Amino acid sequence: PDAGTTFNECCSLDGNPAMEDDWPSYPLNYEDELGNEQSMDLPMTFADFAVTEGRFRKHFKQAPAGSWNDNMVPLHEFLDLAEDDREGRYPFIWGVNSQNRLTRIMVSETLVRSTRDRRDFWRQLKSIVPIETVVDVDSITQQARAEMAQKLTTNLLALLLSGEQTGLAAGETAALLPTAAATDKADSQQPGASANAGYEPVWIDTPECDGCEECIKINPRIFAFNADNQAEVINPQGGPYKDIVRAAEKCTVSCIHPGTPWNSDEKDLDKLVQRAQPFQ
Repeated sequence: PDAGTTFNECCSLDGNPAMEDDWPSYPLNYEDELGNEQSMDLPMTFADFAVTEGRFRKHFKQAPAGSWNDNMVPLHEFLDLAEDDREGRYPFIWGVNSQNRLTRIMVSETLVRSTRDRRDFWRQLKSIVPIETVVDVDSITQQARAEMAQKLTTNLLALLLSGEQTGLAAGETAALLPTAAATDKADSQQPGASANAGYEPVWIDTPECDGCEECIKINPRIFAFNADNQAEVINPQGGPYKDIVRAAEKCTVSCIHPGTPWNSDEKDLDKLVQRAQPFQ
C-alpha cells in the first residue's frame, strides 16, 4: 500500500502461476483401459478446486462412461461459448474414479456461474494492473531476416529472368543479401533488447539444485527441469528480469545467478539489479 498513490503502483500480481491465461494448469494422472499410466494437462478452474471440497459436493455429479456424448463440453470451453451456442451443451470437468480411471464430472449451473465470475474478476484485475508483455526479440529478428532475404531473392530473380538491365553483374547479386555482420548490427539496435555489451544471461549451478521447483513456479518459460529433476535455464529472455531475481531469492540452495537485465526498459530496474547482487 505504501508503494505509491495509484492502484497500479500499489498492486502486484506477482506469484500468479499463469499471468497470460485465464487459468493455471495442472497435470491429471490416470490409468488407461490397459492399465498404463497416463497424464494430461488441464486448466485449474474454480470448479476443479471446488470438486476437492466437501462443501461443494452437491454441485457435482459423476457421469457414467456409457452416457458420454458430444454434447458434453469441458467447462473452460463451455464458458467461452456464446449464450446461443450453449443450448443443449453440458459442462463437465475431468476427474478420476476409485480405480484411477478417467471420469467426467458434470457441473451445476451455480458452479458454472461462480467459475465464470472468477474468470471475469481475474480479467478485470489484469486490465487494471497491466502485465509486462515479454517480447521474444531473437524470434522477431530471425523472422525479419528470413523475410528480407526472401524478398530480395525473389525480386532479383524476377529482374534477371525478365532480362531487364539492372546494372548488376550476376556475381554482384549476393552483395544485396543481408550479411551476418549487417544483421548482427541490426540486432544490437533493437530497443529494449540485450544490446548491452556486458549482458550476462541468467545461469544455474544445476548440479547444486535440490529440485525445490520454486523457479519453475515463478516462470516456466525461463526455467525447467532436466531429466534428473534439476532446474536449468531454457530461455534467459523468456520473462522479465523481475522473475529471474525473484527465482534467485526463492531458491533454497542459492544456485541461481541472475546475471544482468536483458531489457533495459523494464520497470524498477535499478532496484532489481541491487536485489540481484547477493546471488551473482
